[in-house]
Amino acid sequence: MKLLLKRLMSYFPSPLPVGMSQFNTWSDSIIELSGPYADADSMKFAVASMIMHLGAQRSSVPKNFFVKSLRKTAANQIAGQVFQDIKQRQAEAQKAAEEAAKLQQPAEDTAPTPQPSDAPPKATA
Repeated sequence: MKLLLKRLMSYFPSPLPVGMSQFNTWSDSIIELSGPYADADSMKFAVASMIMHLGAQRSSVPKNFFVKSLRKTAANQIAGQVFQDIKQRQAEAQKAAEEAAKLQQPAEDTAPTPQPSDAPPKATA
């Protein structure tokens, strides 16, 4: 019931924290509302970064803004990791293909080459 009331209250603007103890209490409440996405330090780092990017006139912001932003940040992290995984697989596949091509190349180069005969060259008239 308490969490439901906190969720409802998160839609109303509340003042941004101005001290460390205020920030810790305030950010802990946002982390509680957003769910277990990452460790608390990572989430506090993200929330602090969001505060830094707010406009100068924004002194009161709904906590739900930060909850939604944390979810978007988590989704961005996952999407970024998917990009990196795909790029890595593609790079590994390209490297394997290049190595396979190199292994086939010397086999073709080591084919016996015609040797000049020991016979003297023919004279042309």
